[in-house]
Amino acid sequence: MRLKRLVPGFILGLALLGMLMLPSFSKAGDTGVQKAVYHVDFGSARRMNATLHNIYNLVNYYTTKNIDYDVRLVSNSAGVQFMVKDVKGTKFAGNKIPAKTATSIAEMMQSLADAYDVKFEQCNITLQRTHIDKSKLKSFVTVVPSAQVRLVELEGQGFAYIKVQ
Repeated sequence: MRLKRLVPGFILGLALLGMLMLPSFSKAGDTGVQKAVYHVDFGSARRMNATLHNIYNLVNYYTTKNIDYDVRLVSNSAGVQFMVKDVKGTKFAGNKIPAKTATSIAEMMQSLADAYDVKFEQCNITLQRTHIDKSKLKSFVTVVPSAQVRLVELEGQGFAYIKVQ
């Protein structure tokens, strides 16, 4: 008899607990849009090429499945060399990136920006420290005050953080 009185209270307690836990299963800023931010703070052309191929695979999947997405690449430190139109006159001018690889990276970035609306964001602190003028950036690259702050903001908005090794 005592068990019969406890069962409804137990079920109600479980239901309330379940309702309280529901918000913890959703990401901050969840809008149904799949969001990813790729962090590039390295100067390796091989890693940059791999990063761009990963981005392409992601956005191509979302596009073919008709899934809304917001994909960004945030660059700082040595990653700036991939955001400029030309490394001449920068501290990265001496880097030995094969012409074929450099062309492939530039074309893939342009294609991702134009055809897939991938957003490229460059850290202003890096621009200042490397003495690179904003006018040297590729046309589709926007400047953010700080890459680290931007990454934290985007993660707070529900973006998945991805860094290709």
